[in-house]
Amino acid sequence: MKELLRRYIKDKKVLILGFGREGRSTIRLLQYFFPSLKMAIADRNPGLPLTEVENEKVSELFLGKDYLNALGWADIVFKSPGINLGKSIDSSIKQKIVSQTSLFLEKYSTQTIGITGTKGKSTTASLTYHILKEAGKEVVLVGNIGIPPFDLLQNISRKSTIIFEISAHQLEYINHSPHIAVLLNIFQEHLDYFSSMDDYSSAKFNIAKYQQTNDFLIFDNSNLIIKKLLSDYKYNGQKIAIQLSDKIYDARNQTIHIAGLQEPICVKNSMLHGRHNLKNIIITASILSKAGLQAKDIERGLPTFKPLEHRLEDLGVVADIRFINDSISTIPESTIEAIHTLLDVDTIILGGHDRGVNYNKLVNLLADSAIRNLIFMGGAGERMMRLFAKKNRPTKNLFFVNRMSETEKIIVDYTQKDKICLLSPAAASYDQFNNFEERGRAFKAMINSIKEKHELPDKDNP
Repeated sequence: MKELLRRYIKDKKVLILGFGREGRSTIRLLQYFFPSLKMAIADRNPGLPLTEVENEKVSELFLGKDYLNALGWADIVFKSPGINLGKSIDSSIKQKIVSQTSLFLEKYSTQTIGITGTKGKSTTASLTYHILKEAGKEVVLVGNIGIPPFDLLQNISRKSTIIFEISAHQLEYINHSPHIAVLLNIFQEHLDYFSSMDDYSSAKFNIAKYQQTNDFLIFDNSNLIIKKLLSDYKYNGQKIAIQLSDKIYDARNQTIHIAGLQEPICVKNSMLHGRHNLKNIIITASILSKAGLQAKDIERGLPTFKPLEHRLEDLGVVADIRFINDSISTIPESTIEAIHTLLDVDTIILGGHDRGVNYNKLVNLLADSAIRNLIFMGGAGERMMRLFAKKNRPTKNLFFVNRMSETEKIIVDYTQKDKICLLSPAAASYDQFNNFEERGRAFKAMINSIKEKHELPDKDNP
């Protein structure tokens, strides 16, 4: 990686664009490889805190609302994924842009399994990593899961298999694709960042766009947007189409049959529940088959994988109500899957930051469901509530709240005993929270408040 970076930065004015987790990771690596290198930092935050070491290496600071003016100053730009440049930048500036993702794939594409999709990325990437690790393979997990790829360079050898969870933002400016690319699904999402659904879909498809004839694309053949992309683009690699069907999944025996594997894989002991997770397991098994594992290796590792936090996370029973945290559901499709997966949902919390996605299908499902109590939040919740009101369902109880803590009394007063209260917002969290994890923690704090008020007093300490 050092020599690759040297080629990019030699005799260049270097800019770190965006100084969050990945920007700091980039400056650390450049400092390590090139101790005398001076760099500039550009960030929207006018009060950006820098460490003493970071200050020593900074030649220029471009902070505040005009921070993108730094693009004209720089010769090479290390761009962080969350920085939205839109379509306003010209081709001369685009040619300056690199990222950890683009450089990492340029160096390690032949060793990399890249996984993207609107939903399911983290679960599929983590499950793939877990099973490879359990099988004794040398494997690393990087990317959108929360680990900048540059942070684990020291863990990578020629024998390593690299699992790279990649978001659309990370894929936007790449020109290399991984050896095995996985496209789980594409739904309406991030329309506050991308100017159109076509732009978002195109960024997603970059994961496969630069593959060669000996590379593989594993994808969900039931997703209409993916099928359209494959018909619109000339694809050079080998396609592996996955679809949830009787041919692949034997419901009676709870086994899956994967092309290339001689034996079926039993999935009944998996802790991942729901149709969407069954798809994730099937795609993971297809990945692992291409990575050289046998059915017995996959079947052995599957039951020991624990579901990730904030993804249909069972928080137990408090005040005779079971609480499920599905804060990761930021689009209606994932909330629909949650409703289909869970029985006995009586109360659901919906809404958040409105990114303009279509809620008609979700609202129709809720109108015809057995869910009696609907709690709405934020701009997206306000819009869903207006849509639902047109359905004229007098047996439903509709509530609008401004913050998570306000849901507590509604949940306790209205949720039936032994039923479920589900947080599955179908919207982004950015109106009130930094991310979906913070929203999930707020939900847990609210549950703890209920627990404190309903705990029985200690008999020895009345």
